[in-house]
Amino acid sequence: MKPVHFLLVDDLEENLLSLEALLRRNDLVLLKARSGDEALELLLSHDVALALVDVQMPGLDGFELAELMRGNERSRRVPIIFVTAGSADGQRRFRGYETGAVDFIQKPIEPDILRSKAEVFFELYRQRQQIAAQRDELEAQAEALKEAGRRKDEFLLVLNHDLSLHKDARAQQDVLLREINHRIKNLFSLTSGLISLSAKSAKSVAELSADLKARLAALAAAHDLTLPDLRSDGGLGGSTTSVLALTRAILAPHEQEQGSRISVSGSDAPLGSKAITSVALLLHELATNAAKYGALCTIDGRLTITMSVADDNLQISWDEKVPGALPLQGAREGFGTALEKAVLRGLSGTMTRNWNSDGISLFVEMPLGALVK
Repeated sequence: MKPVHFLLVDDLEENLLSLEALLRRNDLVLLKARSGDEALELLLSHDVALALVDVQMPGLDGFELAELMRGNERSRRVPIIFVTAGSADGQRRFRGYETGAVDFIQKPIEPDILRSKAEVFFELYRQRQQIAAQRDELEAQAEALKEAGRRKDEFLLVLNHDLSLHKDARAQQDVLLREINHRIKNLFSLTSGLISLSAKSAKSVAELSADLKARLAALAAAHDLTLPDLRSDGGLGGSTTSVLALTRAILAPHEQEQGSRISVSGSDAPLGSKAITSVALLLHELATNAAKYGALCTIDGRLTITMSVADDNLQISWDEKVPGALPLQGAREGFGTALEKAVLRGLSGTMTRNWNSDGISLFVEMPLGALVK
């Protein structure tokens, strides 16, 4: 516990030394001031249990010092005992009590009376310190109880959350098994449909095999792009699939080793897991037609693909240049055209073709909202 402070105020050094000798004890710090101004400075930096103030001092006398102490919030409750060598008439005592004094001691001082009165204020201050310490301890205990209550509530919430997660995980396992079964059936159905579509236009087994392999390769490329990245810590990272990435993946087999004849540029757009298969089939059909009849069937051909975004739509400009050859419009139509139309219907998109003397230009437009599904 902190020591108790008494303030001794007297303009004579010998009086201060006498008071100090009479009051000296353990756990008591005696602050000495030889003027009212000195006393005020000490009161600003110390909590005082009792002030023993000489009444008659030059400058600020004891009564004026008491009035200033009562006017300050920090020192207004400090008990004051006036020490006086003058007469103790009623008017003088009345003024002392009016300024806040609790008692008067007449000089010469009786040591036992001084010690007895000082002991009362020493014990009162000690009791206040104990009460304050008990209050702080009770507040700390109350806060600890509140914290324990908060931790208990947090634990119950976490426990309830874990139980819910366990139930949800079991439900998700059932859903996942049903989803896997559904997707496997869809995969068989899709493969069967591709075989049927390829068989309608194939003129030989080799052509059927090549066409079907190319379509499946396009689907495989799309599938690879939709897979999340495997991080080094064993977790799953996010997918980076986009229209530009998918387009380059599908056209990569048609690039020449000695130099690129395909240019893909422009604004990019993200692709959702539901839309990527449709977009992959559409790009594969366009690439297959270019490889059979257009820019990719000759070394001198050039394919330029430019993508842009306008009015919440993705716009794809597909421009094929085949120098010295007129493209055969009829040769580029058939079951592939039907597949393209079906894909565009599913994506709420449109496509226009413009034939010219050295190639063909296609313009595809699809809502961005349909691509992120």
